[in-house]
Amino acid sequence: MENHDGNKDNNKNSDALYNTENDLSSPFGPDDQRGNLNLINPQKIIKSLGIPKKGNVYPMSHIIYNGMADRPTHGPYFFNLLLRPYDNGFTEKYSNKYGPSIGRLEMCDHTGTHIDALSHMAYNGKFFNNISVKDSLTNTGYKKLGIENAGPIITRGIMIDSAAANGVDILEGGYSIGTIEVKKFLKDNNIVPEPGDAIFFHTGASKLFSDPEEYDRFYDSAAGIGFGLAKYMDEIKISVTGSDTPSSEVVPPEDPKTRLPVHQYLIAKAGIHIIDNLNLQAMAKDKIYHFLFICSPISFMGATASPVSPVAIV
Repeated sequence: MENHDGNKDNNKNSDALYNTENDLSSPFGPDDQRGNLNLINPQKIIKSLGIPKKGNVYPMSHIIYNGMADRPTHGPYFFNLLLRPYDNGFTEKYSNKYGPSIGRLEMCDHTGTHIDALSHMAYNGKFFNNISVKDSLTNTGYKKLGIENAGPIITRGIMIDSAAANGVDILEGGYSIGTIEVKKFLKDNNIVPEPGDAIFFHTGASKLFSDPEEYDRFYDSAAGIGFGLAKYMDEIKISVTGSDTPSSEVVPPEDPKTRLPVHQYLIAKAGIHIIDNLNLQAMAKDKIYHFLFICSPISFMGATASPVSPVAIV
């Protein structure tokens, strides 16, 4: 397997991220803050609810714990108990032997398996739908495009097992998943993508998440979505994408002069939400490529992301 894009997508075109007017406008109108999530209408939801036949549920998130893998810029996750059952003499004080527990969380909005808000990535001082970064910014979050605008997501999910397609357990760092590869996988599995679908990519990294030392290397070198594939998902009107790596896209980027260009294109230009650090190992083992996808971000006002615990139901 080559350690670059073997699909000939011609991805080294970062100068063509946007048109000459730098237009990031939404096709859903000047007030839109949800991007392609608008494609998930009631008809799409009802159709997606008909997918499960067995009632089997696959968790798509990792367990969050103290000491877990995380990028230094995200800061460490920390949980501690503030109130224990025997504190304050509650057990002795009340006839029902009352004993509560309460904990406190300290975390980044990008901790663990998380979904990025459309305020996560800007291009030249502008967010999706031409929203000015400066005009929207406050000390406690963004006035527009915060994750609270996403809402519950219920749609058809598709998983591309890129590791299996390449005959490996884990794809090498720097391998760019391209359009030709994805189209072949979809055809081989009789799947035709539709507007509003969510498409995810299995690189094999899921199995290493519980080993921080091993998983942390994927922050600097990982297989993932190539730029050509990002444009293809924009063309077919995908609502959500992501993979089982920290950045979902190929790292290092195909153009060494850029940083996270796929994130930038999908979020700022296409209005497509991204879920990073997905747990796809069990689904890959059972060859679950088509499913009902359910994900409900926490409505943190003005936040740039939200930890999530999505599920696939078949």
